[in-house]
Amino acid sequence: METRRQRRERERRESRQAVLDAKATAGDSNERFDSVLALVSVACTLASWGWSVVAPNTSAIFASILFLIAIIAMLFAVRRMWPLGQRASFWIAAVALLGFISFDWYIVIKPQRGKPFQALFVHGYHLTSECGSLTGNQQMPVWMGDESREWQAKVEQLIADKLAATYSQLWQGAVIVGRVSDEGTIAYQCTWLANKVGALETIVSSEYDSSLRHRDYNGPTYWFEPVNGKVDISDAFRGGKQQANIAIEGLGGNDKRPGP
Repeated sequence: METRRQRRERERRESRQAVLDAKATAGDSNERFDSVLALVSVACTLASWGWSVVAPNTSAIFASILFLIAIIAMLFAVRRMWPLGQRASFWIAAVALLGFISFDWYIVIKPQRGKPFQALFVHGYHLTSECGSLTGNQQMPVWMGDESREWQAKVEQLIADKLAATYSQLWQGAVIVGRVSDEGTIAYQCTWLANKVGALETIVSSEYDSSLRHRDYNGPTYWFEPVNGKVDISDAFRGGKQQANIAIEGLGGNDKRPGP
């Protein structure tokens, strides 16, 4: 039969074992929670990347939210791994927040905002390439004129919705100034279209893709018709302008493709 002393010893052993079991259970729970935090951080980071880069026409805001959740989960995991004071925790959180803002803007939001502009720029570039197979005094085909007008309307609306007013001014200024005998010719319409593509190229380079090699669009094209075989281009250089885009219409029955 168990004595009183043996019973107390047994109860102490059972109590110590219960404490050890509780600590082990808590440790396993903490390890599982840390693993969950790490998985959440990695999963949200991958989801943010996939949502904004791989999937077409997606929401940059949703991708940013996923990435923010990943950053928060990572911060919780760091605090649980290392005991940090309030000051250290504050600075780590501040650095993480600044890193999130920079990464989110340049890697997630900005490229996403630039996709429709870049798509329209490629479309406009293909439109201008169609001009190379046509003569300057030829009338622009109906399908080409309709597509050109539709493209210009889409670009104008996108610029007005997404960008500052200065870019709308740049777009509106990409026109032809001067008297033209026939505005339906390839020479006129393709020069006008080239102005618009050049303006959009400048916008894409300034806002979304600084590595894009191009020549900045610098104003309207001045169209001149020769009078008695002579052309006065002084109007294009009023106000102290040092350079200008100039098109000179051909003579007689010659090809009316404009020259620089």
